[in-house]
Amino acid sequence: MNKVHFVLDEAASLGHMEALDDAVDKYRGYGVRLQFYFQSVSQLRKCFPDGQDQTLLSNVSQVFCGTNDLPSADYVSNRLGEETIVVRSGGTSTGTSRQSSNKGDGSYSTSSNVSDNWGQQGRKLLKPEEILALPDRSVITFTPGVPPIWTTRIRYFEERNLTRRPGLWERFKAMANVVTGSLILLLVMAGFLVMVCSGSLR
Repeated sequence: MNKVHFVLDEAASLGHMEALDDAVDKYRGYGVRLQFYFQSVSQLRKCFPDGQDQTLLSNVSQVFCGTNDLPSADYVSNRLGEETIVVRSGGTSTGTSRQSSNKGDGSYSTSSNVSDNWGQQGRKLLKPEEILALPDRSVITFTPGVPPIWTTRIRYFEERNLTRRPGLWERFKAMANVVTGSLILLLVMAGFLVMVCSGSLR
């Protein structure tokens, strides 16, 4: 079955459309795939009101990059969850005292105390303010059944080899690597078979 791929850039300009609700909820089984591009979570909630945004979010992979508003950063932070960190605390105290009597005899004492405590505490993997401060190329992806993925965007015009097909020399090197690896594997297997056969003959 051929798949139909829709790319909905600036999806907020479309507003709320019942056809999109049906496409997200029912048309996946018919080979329909959609990509929604929103500027923020607020735009998404405006186009899918009354909790329908959760229906969309639960059926898609979510990619966040260049986050610049607090509601979106708060959503990403809550979605990332928390980690357990060790918090250490302590202190040092010192003291001196001197006592003297009329006879001129005196006593001198000193004391010191050091304390070191630690405890476990929950902390968000990334706080909203930390997400807002991320570089523009940092990308956080949520996809079902996989832990959150942190990647870096590549601009196509900055990557020389992104759209260039490998030349004759690159293809020859790749073929030579495959042939060399195959020969080494065959030699290892042949040596193993010789060892097994010689052991069984004894």
